[in-house]
Amino acid sequence: MQNNYLRKGILSAAMACLSAGSLMAQAPGTHTLELTGGFREYLGDMGSSLMFAKSPDYQGGGVSFGYYVNPAIDLVGAFSFGDVGFTRKWEDWDLRTEYQYQSFRANTMDLTVAARFKFNNGSILAEDAKFAPYIQGGLGGFYAFSQVRWGYAPYTQDEVYWDVTKKPAFVDMNAQATGSAGFNLFLTDKVALHYSYSLTYTFSDMWDGAVDAYPDPVHPITHKLFRTNDAWGYHGIGVTFSIGESTMMGGSSKGPKDKDMDGVPDKYDLCKNTEERYRNYVDSNGCNADTDGDGIFDADDKCPEVAGKAEFNGCPDRDGDGIQDSKDACPDVAGKAEFGGCPDTDGDGIADNRDECPTVPGSAMFNGCPDSDGDGIEDRKDKCPDVAGDVAGEGCPDTDGDGVYNNVDKCPDVAGIVANKGCPEIKPEVIKKIALAAKGINFETGKAVILESSFSNLDELVSLLNEYPEAMVEVQGHTDNVGSPESNKTLSQERTESVVRYLVLKGVAESRLTAVGYGQEMPIADNGSSRGRALNRRVDFKLSY
Repeated sequence: MQNNYLRKGILSAAMACLSAGSLMAQAPGTHTLELTGGFREYLGDMGSSLMFAKSPDYQGGGVSFGYYVNPAIDLVGAFSFGDVGFTRKWEDWDLRTEYQYQSFRANTMDLTVAARFKFNNGSILAEDAKFAPYIQGGLGGFYAFSQVRWGYAPYTQDEVYWDVTKKPAFVDMNAQATGSAGFNLFLTDKVALHYSYSLTYTFSDMWDGAVDAYPDPVHPITHKLFRTNDAWGYHGIGVTFSIGESTMMGGSSKGPKDKDMDGVPDKYDLCKNTEERYRNYVDSNGCNADTDGDGIFDADDKCPEVAGKAEFNGCPDRDGDGIQDSKDACPDVAGKAEFGGCPDTDGDGIADNRDECPTVPGSAMFNGCPDSDGDGIEDRKDKCPDVAGDVAGEGCPDTDGDGVYNNVDKCPDVAGIVANKGCPEIKPEVIKKIALAAKGINFETGKAVILESSFSNLDELVSLLNEYPEAMVEVQGHTDNVGSPESNKTLSQERTESVVRYLVLKGVAESRLTAVGYGQEMPIADNGSSRGRALNRRVDFKLSY
């Protein structure tokens, strides 16, 4: 039960150490003194109680003295003391039952000289890290006074069960090797909480009274060379004290000298006389740092991470316009001071960063955009940007005064009507003349060749169509029902195309004309009679705007 409380105590203390690490920083002095207390555990021929695997765990203590060599290495002299013990029951022992249990308890002391590698060495962790782990190894010697017992019951029971005639005691002294891992958690620059675990391997196989893992009641301490040697582990928790003025908190240290107090020890410092105002701005060699390489020391550089110019205290002017970037509204394009460092490409007095039309001169009213016709409507919204107009006409005028603005007027220079999109109404008598002239268009039977007798009618159509030059014309071809629908449609298409070619040759704009052959689809008379079929074979003209 006691050991359980002790184990919980160690774990709780370790957790407290980790929590405290968020509050304080390490600041090692020239020397360190460590005081610890804890538990010793056994590893040998009889078995193992390492990591609290088996009772008993005896108490121990230790003290060590460290000497600072460099940021990564300390030399350490360590002394520890305490008891080590173990009890084993030999289940297969069938000779003498009074020897079923074998136990020992040894009073030990050891002295070790070791080298400690610190992870807070400036490369892995910062030298002033709050949490400072390390590993350590060394050699030394030990002294052990051991008492070995055999009996009916474990060592922890009343001694009345033991054969008191079998209680040999002896002294053992020999060499040892020790390896450790631990950490310091600094509460101030002088005091730290400490935890470590050490495993001490002794160059002896006799101090636990068990040689080669088998009991020998007659000669219990007989040493047999080349057998497995014995070891003990030690959980130590305590306090570390830094002795000497801090090398990490700006003090004058007896340890690594730092004459100019710039944080770089003199033996590594290539610039040992750094001025006070530059102390916090040096590189790893102790010289004035120039991080951005612009020739201006970081201590004087207002922009130490970006190369700049001396005239701007180390800050840049990327576009070279004489205005430093932090004050330049257009830092990547050369500009003028009057425009906050921005250019005025179109020269209209409005800086490009505020000019919505930076390459065309404009007015402030329209954020730098022009109004070419001066009608108060900027060109971007003016459907007639080169002719002054009205807001109602989206910047366009009504040139012919017909109430239809030029932007939608198909005949802007001729007065018309709204229904015809500003174009004049095609007079009924003209429509009749066109229809009459179209009746005189005839073709060779079954062909798309226009008969010469039709030319005068076509010439009249040219004159009539050109009276309304803005009107679009659909030339429609129709046939009777003699023949197949497919062939009739093809024939009607070819005949209308012949008509269109004639009109174009006579001066009608081709862009106005569209040829459509409907074949027999749209009769105007009964195809049952020859007269009806004659009426159905026709060419019609449809005008529209």
